[in-house]
Amino acid sequence: MINKIEIENIDLGNFSEFGHVINKDTTSEKISINQGTTIRHHNISDLELNNEGGVPAISIFSGSPRNLPIEIKIMEKHPIASQSFLPIQNIDWLIVVSKDKNNMPDLDTIRCFDVKGDVGITYNRNVWHHPLLVRKKQEFWIVDRIKKNENSSVNLIEYHFKENEVRHLIF
Repeated sequence: MINKIEIENIDLGNFSEFGHVINKDTTSEKISINQGTTIRHHNISDLELNNEGGVPAISIFSGSPRNLPIEIKIMEKHPIASQSFLPIQNIDWLIVVSKDKNNMPDLDTIRCFDVKGDVGITYNRNVWHHPLLVRKKQEFWIVDRIKKNENSSVNLIEYHFKENEVRHLIF
């Protein structure tokens, strides 16, 4: 039996327990700046990046598509800091998340969201998510926490699924 995950369209309501949807429509405050030539869509995502001596950093991730059907057999979380993904190209992409249960992903709550190419997301600190999932080669600005000489396992916990726990995204 194949365990399938249904793909949902992301919106503010269905993603709110996992993080923030980032686009100019999610802000309640728009500020005219630069002598009226620019609109600032203000504070669209809360970030937690300075915890335990870390500092905010901007990186670029270059993602490649996985073979179909996509097997969901690993989840990860960052217990110290949030992490934001902002697509550089306007290409739709996917995210897979789950709730936590006893410090492991709750496999009964796994959800997959289809994210439009002009939308970014911030995962809240300690949210289980699958590594980057793209449909075409694609790059992302990443805003997250770094700390020199810190072992990656301090802010990265991975859960590798047992064979009977593997889920599939089927298009």
